[in-house]
Amino acid sequence: MGYWNKLKANWYRRALDYSGLPSAALGVILPHSAKAKTFLDAGCGCGTLALPLAKAGKTVTALDPSKAMLDILVHDARILGLQKKIKPILSEWADADIQRHDVIVCSNVPELLKEPRAFITKANVLARKAVFLIVNADPKADKFYYKELYPLLFNKEFTERGGYISTYTTLADMGIFANVRIIDYDFDQPFDSVDEAVLFWKEYLGLVTGEHDLKLRAYLSKKLVKKKKTLLARFHKKSAVIWWDLPFLKDRLPDGSR
Repeated sequence: MGYWNKLKANWYRRALDYSGLPSAALGVILPHSAKAKTFLDAGCGCGTLALPLAKAGKTVTALDPSKAMLDILVHDARILGLQKKIKPILSEWADADIQRHDVIVCSNVPELLKEPRAFITKANVLARKAVFLIVNADPKADKFYYKELYPLLFNKEFTERGGYISTYTTLADMGIFANVRIIDYDFDQPFDSVDEAVLFWKEYLGLVTGEHDLKLRAYLSKKLVKKKKTLLARFHKKSAVIWWDLPFLKDRLPDGSR
C-alpha cells in the first residue's frame, strides 16, 4: 500500500505513544466481546488495536497491505512478548483468504469503507460473533491543521471529511441496526524538531518543492507545543465505535453457521 511508506509508518507509530485511541476503543470493544477468543483486525496498521487486544488475551490475525506497518507491528509484538498471540498477514482485504474469527475489527480505515456494502458483507461472513467499526465521528474535525493551512498555502478551503452517519445508514439499509458509542481521545504527533514537522506536513500534503517551506515553518513554529525535548502537534478526535452482533444474521450466512 503506497500511502503508508516507511516514513509515514514510523511517524504513526511514534504518535501511538501519545494516543488515547487504544484504551478508548477497547473500553467499548472488550466489554461487548468478553466471550470472543479470536479477532481479525482488518487494516491493523502497526498494531494500534492488535497489540492491546493480544495483551488482553485475545488471539489476533493482523491484516494490512503495508509492509512498513506490519514490520513495526512484528517488532513491537516481539518486544512485548506477544508474537505468539498475533498472526500478521500482508494482504489487501479484498484479496485475503482467511478463516472465520469470532470478531472482526476495522479501525479508522476509510479506504475499506469507500464501498461499505462489500466490506460489511464479507465481514458478516467471516465473523462468528460480532463486527466492530471505528469511524470518524466529526466531519468538521480539523485534520493536521488543514483548515488553517489550506487557505494559507493554497488559497482555498479544506473540504470536510465524511462522518459515521453514511456508514450507519448503509448498515440500516442492509437490515443491520447497529450500536454506536462516541469516543473522545487525544492523538498527538511528536517531532524532534521544526524541520521534521515541516517534512511531515510536506509528505502529507504532497509538496515536493520548497515553495511553501517558509510559510509552513512560520506556522508550525507557533503552533507546536514544546514538552521537554519534544515538539507536539496536539489533536483531539471523536470517533464512532459501531458494532453489531451476528446471531441475528445466522440465516444469511452461506453455510447457516455461526
